[in-house]
Amino acid sequence: MEVCVFKDYSEMSKQSAEMIIKAVNEKPDALLCIAAGSTPTGTLRYLVQEAKHKRVDFSNCKFVGLDEWVGMDRHDEGSCQHYLYSEFFDVLNINQENIHFFDAKAEDLEGECKKTDKYIEEHGPINVCILGLGMNGHLALNEPGISFELSSHVVDLDNTTKAVGQKYFTEAKELSKGITLGCRQFLDAKLVMLQVNGSRKREIVKKLIEKSVTTALPGTILKKHENSFLLLDEEAAEIL
Repeated sequence: MEVCVFKDYSEMSKQSAEMIIKAVNEKPDALLCIAAGSTPTGTLRYLVQEAKHKRVDFSNCKFVGLDEWVGMDRHDEGSCQHYLYSEFFDVLNINQENIHFFDAKAEDLEGECKKTDKYIEEHGPINVCILGLGMNGHLALNEPGISFELSSHVVDLDNTTKAVGQKYFTEAKELSKGITLGCRQFLDAKLVMLQVNGSRKREIVKKLIEKSVTTALPGTILKKHENSFLLLDEEAAEIL
């Protein structure tokens, strides 16, 4: 896992976006997986800007959802899908047929996992996967202690995730389960970008770099990936 430190969030976002632009220009029908949350916002806005300037074209790309809160969909403000549609898909008028997400409101969530695994098998492997790092070291909703052998699965949320997740909602939500891609799918991806910014993440970043690969800190699995990058701003990297 190559560690890249940038002077600030803006520069980290720009350089992350340039890596994605390069990958899509090399493979216009790439399969992309993009995390939701505050961290990727700068990257997505730069990508939208450059797409409108015709530097990159996402019209032939496929997109697969990374994770979702169980019981929510794109119409629930604070959901992962709502964020990605608002920041990216709707802004660029991405064809709905090119987007696959978990239906986290479905009765058969295991069936949703199988559908997503099949989608990746048919269109993948994932060419570019953009991830964030949880305060407890999780990747997507792969919580501490999770098996690294899993593909898509349903997970009981860690108490840290339940608490931190409240920031995405205007009123308190009961968060208990998530549905997510598994670490095996990240290892199979061609390029993985782990974006981390802000001083609040500096302790978990230090642990990520210092620890060997362990399920206690899922982010460490990316040390086994031959083409993975840890992209940090100086605040997140300040105690390294």
